[in-house]
Amino acid sequence: MVFSPLHWIPSTLAALMTLSFAITPNRRQHKALGAATVLLALLGLAGYISAGSFRFFPIDLHTFHAWAGFFALALSIFLFADKIFLHAIDPGKHCRLGKLAAFLAAVALVVGLLMLSGLAPSQTSATSSANNTQELTSSNLSEVEAVEYRGTKLLPLNSQGNNAITGTQRIDKETFRLEVTGLTKVELNLSYNQILQLPAYSELVYMPCVEGWGFYARWTGFRVTDLLNLTGLKPGANYVLFTSADGYSTSLPLDYLIRNNILLAYGINNVTLPQDRGFPLQLVAKGKYGYKWAKWITRIEVMNNDTKGYWEARGYSNSANVGEAPFEL
Repeated sequence: MVFSPLHWIPSTLAALMTLSFAITPNRRQHKALGAATVLLALLGLAGYISAGSFRFFPIDLHTFHAWAGFFALALSIFLFADKIFLHAIDPGKHCRLGKLAAFLAAVALVVGLLMLSGLAPSQTSATSSANNTQELTSSNLSEVEAVEYRGTKLLPLNSQGNNAITGTQRIDKETFRLEVTGLTKVELNLSYNQILQLPAYSELVYMPCVEGWGFYARWTGFRVTDLLNLTGLKPGANYVLFTSADGYSTSLPLDYLIRNNILLAYGINNVTLPQDRGFPLQLVAKGKYGYKWAKWITRIEVMNNDTKGYWEARGYSNSANVGEAPFEL
């Protein structure tokens, strides 16, 4: 589901206007309102594409929503063009096709609202234990990009969506340090080579962005819990705040990190994380929306109380559970 307001605001307005034609047609302003409807629908489509997801398969609620909206838009454009230029369709057929467009728009609107509210799952993701089983591996990556893992086709790195608040961070491997602080018995300041000495695991996990796009990848890295076992924890340790080189931050419950063996990845699809993919470390927050998958991580702080990160402070849900509404209600 594309939760970007650049998609859902104009698309919702276009759907409502299409419905208004079917319920109370206004012949005197039909052309002007039709033009406004088509324009809003095209803006919604542009917002959908700009979000990095133009997906019509596999069939799920996301793609059902997309197909319904696409056919409603195509019919609306056709009817508007015929009304202005072609004049090939008689008024009765024009009205029937208009009602079909309104029906498709209503379907797209209802499904979209269900996904936006979190009452229906927005997309297919890897949740089975078979897909999420970690395997002990080596931190020495082959540097040959994998195209398949455990029977799942992997999306090439150059085709994956990617977001950042201030652009790609360029971090020098030689000077990089991972700081671990807060409610820890021992504070750490680890080099890149030191983090490679931690037990390495690989896992197939789906990264779902709130904008609608997502991808499967083989993530390789170390468990957050193995890192915290080195520091020890003081009483009251309940949350962990991850901070990136660009100031981005997000927090997660310690219990979630332990229970799910959450990884901090330095590898993706058998290659070292590229700079634009989050080198040196990206959080693999499985089951959470993409804004919890912090990149370019340089600091980890163990805390007593939860802290809202960059997007959470701007109204996004702090839980970020896939299938739930991504906004605080």
